[in-house]
Amino acid sequence: MKNQITIFGATGMVGKRLVERATKRGYKVKILVRSIENLGWLDSGVEIIEGNYFDHSKLKEAMEGSVAILSTIGPPIKAKSKDVDETKYHKSLKFITETMPAEGVEKLISIAGAGIKYPGEKLSFSRKIIRLMLKMMAKQLINVKDGELEILYNSTINFVNIRPPMVKDIEGDLKVDANNVVGMKVSLNQLCDFMLDNIDNNSWNRRFPIVGS
Repeated sequence: MKNQITIFGATGMVGKRLVERATKRGYKVKILVRSIENLGWLDSGVEIIEGNYFDHSKLKEAMEGSVAILSTIGPPIKAKSKDVDETKYHKSLKFITETMPAEGVEKLISIAGAGIKYPGEKLSFSRKIIRLMLKMMAKQLINVKDGELEILYNSTINFVNIRPPMVKDIEGDLKVDANNVVGMKVSLNQLCDFMLDNIDNNSWNRRFPIVGS
């Protein structure tokens, strides 16, 4: 079904809004969640797969029949580094990138952060500051996301990895740049819409745009 998409991280702040806006656009949505409890906010047409992001058999089940994957998965900001197993995130993403072609999934659209970099990228001064602050507050996030960007960079799939600053439920005009900070906040709705727009828009394919509002 060409209008079916899979969303990972559907119960987080960005994920919830992403599901809502995807269903409003007419997409058939599949989600993978650890627990089916407290999902009363979901549209009745959303297909729910109960399971863990680190369970590759569940990842495959969630991917089946979808044209694209949209992922907001990442370690909790407040988690301690010792409690985050970075390799699990990297193994799951690697599995996704290797399984997508066989499943007919055409694109992966995911998010990282303005302080995250891909291999060989030169950071502007403002992004170096953001990265330094992130290292002090959530080193585990940098370790996980830097590794994910490296996996995507070295893959052969179509992807867009979006790097937002702080995500807030605000209004504003979306700005997008390949390398430079374009705002210290980004609108939640605009971020979700940009993710959805990139399902069919190929202008940012295999790139890592930075967004702001």
